[in-house]
Amino acid sequence: MEIIYTKNSEKLAKSVAEKLNLSASSALVKRFRNDEIQVSLQRSFSHVTIIANTLSNEDWFELFLLLDALKNTRIVNLCLTYSGYSRQDKVNPNESCGNLLFFKFLETFNISKFIFLDNHNEPLVRSSFQHLSAIPLFIRDIKNKYRMEDIVIVSPDLGRAKDAQFIAETLKTDLAVCAKSRNVFNKVNKIKVLGNVENKICILIDDMIDSGTTLCHASSALLEVKAYKVVAYATHGIFSQGALQSLASSNIAKIVITDSVFCKDNLSDKFEQLSVAELLADAIRILI
Repeated sequence: MEIIYTKNSEKLAKSVAEKLNLSASSALVKRFRNDEIQVSLQRSFSHVTIIANTLSNEDWFELFLLLDALKNTRIVNLCLTYSGYSRQDKVNPNESCGNLLFFKFLETFNISKFIFLDNHNEPLVRSSFQHLSAIPLFIRDIKNKYRMEDIVIVSPDLGRAKDAQFIAETLKTDLAVCAKSRNVFNKVNKIKVLGNVENKICILIDDMIDSGTTLCHASSALLEVKAYKVVAYATHGIFSQGALQSLASSNIAKIVITDSVFCKDNLSDKFEQLSVAELLADAIRILI
């Protein structure tokens, strides 16, 4: 087996390959004047695992073209460390459902095994897949840094309550939830904290940080009810435009993310990054 990576996954892929003692290479991506891209391979492969994330529209097209270039490869596995469009998962009349559509596209290729990392929802593939989570990394990191009697695990909204509850039960700590109410314009009007957080270190748990608005609002609500300080953990640091600046100036004391998505911007001292390389390597090892 060999590792092939897309252009925004090079650092993580090489780290995974090193742990597995495998070679890692990228495809040649050619860009035409009209911004079309072409993907080519310098040689044929028999057995590969692609490590990719699809943060942008261009990332998706590069992946699709790479899969097409590998059409004669005997075994192709795909490790998708972040799947774009996963939040577009509602099937409504007269409205696109990007999550379902892109999984349909993926299933047209000769992919033997899918590996996903903290996908926003259950992957919609009929093929064999493994759904990994960074939660064990978070649990280990929290154990190493804090006394359990000093912390409360917090879900920033009802959608992440299940993950937060699992972590709280594993660590034998208290759990709190930030329940949002919205006004007529569908904007967050008020956040009610369910649970006692007074004088506690509140550890927010989320799967991704995009604009950072949810975490910033949750942090302010927790501090208003006398939390000692707020720390945030999230798998995917998407950081859309302006997010890093907002988070850096927020009242969140520390933000811990993984390297599932390559961040081209320099992160301030408020940010810390955990590597998922070992987690991915363990999952890929059984495919060799």
